[in-house]
Amino acid sequence: MKYKKSFATLVAAGLVRASLAQTWCGKNFMSNQSVVPPGGQFVLPVQSVEPLLSFRCAPVFRPYLQEDAKNAAFVVDTPIVYDWIAGTEPILLPSTSASSSSSTGLGSISVTINVGSVKTTANVPLNATNFQIPIDISNLQAQKTAYNVSCSATYSSSSSSKSQQFKTGASLLYLPDTNASVTKTDLRTGALWVRPANGKGGSFAPFIPQGFYINFDEYLVTNLSFIDQLQAEGFNTLHPIPPYDNLTIFEEVINKTISAGMYIVYDMRSNYQNLTAVAEQPDGNSDPLDAAQLTYDLIYQIDGYHPVSIVLNCQDYNFSPYVNGADIVLEDAYPIGINATFSPVWHTPCTPDLVIVVATIAKSVWTTPQAFGSGAYWNTTPTGQQWAAMGFTSFSHGALVLSIPDHKRQCYDNRRDSDQPHRYYHRLRSTIHRRPEATYANYDHLGVDAGLWHNGTAYLLVVANLVDAIVYVPWEDIGLGSITNATTQLERIFSVSQNSNATGLNFLPNGIGIYIATPP
Repeated sequence: MKYKKSFATLVAAGLVRASLAQTWCGKNFMSNQSVVPPGGQFVLPVQSVEPLLSFRCAPVFRPYLQEDAKNAAFVVDTPIVYDWIAGTEPILLPSTSASSSSSTGLGSISVTINVGSVKTTANVPLNATNFQIPIDISNLQAQKTAYNVSCSATYSSSSSSKSQQFKTGASLLYLPDTNASVTKTDLRTGALWVRPANGKGGSFAPFIPQGFYINFDEYLVTNLSFIDQLQAEGFNTLHPIPPYDNLTIFEEVINKTISAGMYIVYDMRSNYQNLTAVAEQPDGNSDPLDAAQLTYDLIYQIDGYHPVSIVLNCQDYNFSPYVNGADIVLEDAYPIGINATFSPVWHTPCTPDLVIVVATIAKSVWTTPQAFGSGAYWNTTPTGQQWAAMGFTSFSHGALVLSIPDHKRQCYDNRRDSDQPHRYYHRLRSTIHRRPEATYANYDHLGVDAGLWHNGTAYLLVVANLVDAIVYVPWEDIGLGSITNATTQLERIFSVSQNSNATGLNFLPNGIGIYIATPP
C-alpha cells in the first residue's frame, strides 16, 4: 500500500463492541441471574489530619523530538492535600500555614530531575501546579525506548531543622526526528499538538480533534465524498471503523484525508488481544486486566510517535488497571432517552454505582457525546442542541476532544439544530491550549453548567443549561461580577436559545453559549 508516509495519524485507537460477555462490567444482567457484587471498584482514599505532599513530575511534551532537545522542559506539581492518594507523603509545614490551602508562607521545595546523563535543579513553590523546569536533553541519544526519569525534592521549614526528602518517577520519550506523522501530547493541558495535516511540514500547534466515527465498509468504500462533506462542515478528523479489507480504498481514504487537510484516528479494534490493538470497553467484557497495558507497550515499541486511546464503558469497574494501557481515556456516557433504573432490554433493575474521577498528570480525557438514539437502549435521538450541550459540558469538565460515535443520518442532520458549534472551538484552543497557565473554575447555577478560564487578560466562558427550564444567571454567580458594561466587555462567540444582558445570562431549556469577557 503506497499511501503517503506523512499521513496524519492522531491516535492508535481501539473500539470494539462485538462480543457479549456473560457479565457486563462484572455484573450479571439477565433476569434469571442473581445480583453479585462485581468487585474492582474504587477504594476511597483515607483522609489525613496532617498535610501530605503529592509530588509529581513529567515532561511537558510526549514525545520530544531531536529538534526539541534544546528547549525541552519538565512540569512539576507540588500540591498539599489531605487524602492518602497514590504517591503522597507526609510533609511538616510551618505551624502558621499547616492548615492553609494557599502557598503563602509555605516556602519552596528544591527539585532535581535526573534522566540519563542529564541533571537539573530548580526551586519550585509548594502548592504549585504546572511549574515548568527547562532542561537541555541534547546530550541524550534519541531512541525508541523511553528513558526512566528520577525526580527528587528537598524541603526545609522553620518547624524542623531536618530536611524532608521526597521522590517520584516519570518517563521521557525522546525520539529521532522524522518527516512522517507525529502527534505530541502536552501534559500540562492534555492537548494534542500536530503539524499541518497536508504532509508539507510546518510548526507544531495545539489542535482540538472534532469528527465522526465512520464505518469503512458501509460508507467510505462506496462514497469518499463523506470526507469532503465533513471537511466542508468544519470537522477536522476522520475515524474510520474497521475492518479495512479493501486496502486500495483505504489508501484512497488516507490520501483524500490528507488533501482535505484532515487527520485520521487509526482504529485497530478488529485485532484486540492479539497485542496489536487496544479495545473499546474492555472493562465491560471483563478482559484480562493487563491486556490493555501489554498492547500499549507493544504499540510504543512499534511506533511511539502517536498517543494510544481507550474507551471505557463501566461506571466503576477496574478503572485503574485498564487506563494503564492508554494515554487518552474516552468516556461514552449516553444519557438521552435512557432508563437509568431499569433495563428495557433485559428487564432487570439497575444496581447503584459510584463515580470517582481521578486526576493525573499523564492522562487526557476525550468525550464522545451521544448523537444517536431511537433504539433498544435509547428511546430518543438527541437534538443537535442537546448534542452540543453535552459537548460543552464535557469540555467544561476537562474533556479535550469532541468525537461523535457514529455517522448516521439521524444525528448528522440533527447537528444543524445547534448551528455547528464545533466551528468555534478554535477560539477555545487559543485561549486554553496555548496558555497552559490559564486558571479555571466551574460553576453550577440552578442547573446551568459554566466553565470559566482566565489567561491573565481575558475570560473564556462556556455555558450550557442542563435543565428543562428557563434560567437566569447573574454575572457574579459565575465568577464575572467585575463586568460593568456587557456591551463593551463581552463578546458573543456562539449561542443558541441563550442571550445576555447588562446583569447576566438568560437561558431557555438546553441553551448553550461561548463568550469572551474582558472586564476592567
